[in-house]
Amino acid sequence: MLTLLSLGFVLGMRHALEADHAAAVASLALRNHSMSHTLKQGLAWGMGHTITLLAFSSVVLLLGSVIPARFAQGLEFGVGLMLVGLGLDVI
Repeated sequence: MLTLLSLGFVLGMRHALEADHAAAVASLALRNHSMSHTLKQGLAWGMGHTITLLAFSSVVLLLGSVIPARFAQGLEFGVGLMLVGLGLDVI
């Protein structure tokens, strides 16, 4: 179990450094002039990300199922729309 948790942590850290996260963090940082406000917003964003991940993974584990491909595609589409919105916000 510890091996799986460690693998999940390492993959999560790798995911956190991908372009979509860098764009989101850049968008948050560019809007704020105060370091403390930026840190608070980043913490809220990170916690929201974590809570969403925990909620989805808990449901999947409790039901002993997998996320249907159609649903996963819908989530990916939603992420794409958010990235476009973040890009437009920065411009």
